[in-house]
Formats: sequence, structure tokens, C-alpha cells
Amino acid sequence: MDLLSRFDFLNPEVMRNPYPYFAEMREKAPLHFDAKLQAHVLTRHEDVTYVTKNPALFSSVDVRIAGKHQKERSQESGLDGVDSLLTTDPPVHTRLRGRVNRAFTPKQISALEPRVRELSRELVAEMTASNEFEFMSGLASPLPVTIIAEMLGVDISRRRDFKRWSDAIANSGNASITGKTPEDVVRNAKEMLAYMTEVAEARRREPRGDLISLLVQDSEGQEALTPPEVNSFAILLLLAGNETTTNLLGNALTALIRHPEEYEWLRRDPTQAACAAVAEETLRYDSPVITVVRRTTQEVELSGGKVPANTTLFAVVSAANRDPRKFPNPDRFDPRRDTTGLMSFGHGIHFCLGAPLARLEAPVALQELMVRAPRLGFSPRQPEHIDYGATFALRGPRALWLQKN
Repeated sequence: MDLLSRFDFLNPEVMRNPYPYFAEMREKAPLHFDAKLQAHVLTRHEDVTYVTKNPALFSSVDVRIAGKHQKERSQESGLDGVDSLLTTDPPVHTRLRGRVNRAFTPKQISALEPRVRELSRELVAEMTASNEFEFMSGLASPLPVTIIAEMLGVDISRRRDFKRWSDAIANSGNASITGKTPEDVVRNAKEMLAYMTEVAEARRREPRGDLISLLVQDSEGQEALTPPEVNSFAILLLLAGNETTTNLLGNALTALIRHPEEYEWLRRDPTQAACAAVAEETLRYDSPVITVVRRTTQEVELSGGKVPANTTLFAVVSAANRDPRKFPNPDRFDPRRDTTGLMSFGHGIHFCLGAPLARLEAPVALQELMVRAPRLGFSPRQPEHIDYGATFALRGPRALWLQKN
């Protein structure tokens, strides 16, 4: 049986290393129909780029996965299915994005560097006080979620709750395929919505200098977001802060340890520029985001095949990032390569809002780690096979036990 016939986005064995499956798809079936997803799967860089750059042809609205609408899935998991940046097209998307862009300008993100470095240094010192430690809970998770929480103006002492809530909600998309929404997803989603609603109401009464205050107040001719829109955006940011950058850091450490020559290169020159190069190559080599999902608005031709209107497409950015037509020798982890064209943050109007923040946090965290603990390896407590969970959206270690060498 070939790899293509065995591929399954929810099979942990497959998702432990999906790249051989993606490679076979790229060569044998670049437009592959997945019966379980009821969707076409695209794996070539050219196709994925085309989809992400053309929202008029490939919509983010009313997408179905395994026969269920996104909003139906949101309702099942306790969310209200309100419009968000991920599930809208212009003009709704333009209005929402315009309202929040001011908090993510290069100037605003650059101003966060001292705080990101301070927090990274504190977390690294605490984590590496022991010879053996769990990296994801010690640094990869608390760093980005704390920064996002501080930007939003929510209580950072509840970051363990944010982790629990966001993990549950991030995995809720699997219900689209399994047909069952776990009770803990519903419970965690409702808890998070209740908390965010409470914070938003407090900021309406007494605005502060945080992002939620910006969203709930009219300013510069722009109307405040509605309460459901504020909830949706705050949850999106907390998810992004807890999942995307967290997975990027976990994938970076895994890649470095598995590639001793590149790890040694970084040890010899642990500058922020070198750490940034490692982060960029990790985004390409082992992207924290596996795929984006779209719906065709009319019949289109992709990779020599015709796709009908109102058809779901999985544009697999992880596969596109290893397309040899774009990146020579794509299965080699090489921080010195040119990563121009990587797809991990998307393209066009849906280019990841938090990309500049991730590109700040990951290099700073890696640099602080290299200064304090330059020689790390897998701990004997770390299972040989890393658990990446099973989700079609995100990829990163659930746990990563390391030790100082």
C-alpha cells in the first residue's frame, strides 16, 4: 500500500512525520481528494500560493469540512460562530483588520523587545536551574501567551487557564472530521468566553492602555467592535500566542538537536540574527501551521484538474514549504538558506497578523537559551517518538524533555 492511500490528518502515526506523505502527494496527486475531509488537498507551492493570494476565488466564508460549516462547528464547541479575521472576506475582513492593525505595526512590535527579552531571560533562568526540564511548559508556552495577555490587558496570573482553554479550542476543529465534539472543548470554550466578556465589559466602563480597550471604544472615526467580535478577536490572539509561537519554538529545538552540525553553528555564533535565521528555517522546515482551508467561489483549474464551485480546499503550507521546485534540497534543515517564499504565515489579506511578533519572540527566546544553556539534548525521559497530537491545523510537540549536556 502506498503512502498516499494511508494518509490521514488525524492519525498520530502519520502526523509524527507527515512529510513523506506530502512529498508523494506533490508528485503523484498534487490535487488529491480526501474522502474523509470531503475536500481537495493541495501540496505544491505554486498552488498553495495561488489560493492564499486570491480571496475572490478562494473564500474563507462558509467553509465546510467533512460536511459541516465552520459556524456549525463553533456552535458545537460552545463558540458563537461570529465573524473573525480567519472566517471572513472583504469588506467584513477589511473592517476587522483595519481596527486591530494599529496594535501590530513594526514600531509597536519593536517596542515590545525589552519586555520579551526580560521575560525570556527570567523563564530560561528558572527552567534551566534544573539539569533536566520540560521545554514546552518552561519557555515555549508561557513566553508568547504572557506577551499576548499583557497586550490584551488580561490577567497574566491566569496563563495556565489560557493554556488549557486554547489547547482545547485549538483541537476543536478535529470534531469536523470525527463528528464528535468532546465535552471538555465545550466547557473550556464557555469558560474562556465568559472570562473575555467580563474583561471587555470592564474596559468599556474604564478603558486602559491595552488592546481590548482599543477594540471596545470608538476612535478615529472607527466604530468599536461588537461584544462578540471582541470575544472572537481576543480568543484568536490568545490561541495564536499560545499555539503558533509555542509550536515554532518547540519545532526549532527539535530540529537543532536532530541536526548537530547546525546546532554547533548556532553555538559558535548565537547572535540574534543567527537565531532569527533558525526561526525562519524552522518555519519552512517544520511549520507550526499545517494547512489553511478555503472554499472555491467558482470552478477553478489547479494542477491540471478542475475543482467545482463551493468545494473545500486544504492548502497545505507545510507541504508547500518543502516543494523542491521552490526550495532546493527541501528536506535538509539549513538555517543559512534563502527562505523567501515560505508559506507559514500565509499571503495577501490573510497574512498572519502576529507574524512580526512571532519573528521577534522566537529569536530572542532562542538567543537567551543559547546564552544560558548552549548544549542541550533530549532527556532520557523524552520518548523516542515525539507526540505531536493529531490535528489538521497545527503542529508542535505536546511535551519536549531536554537536559543540559
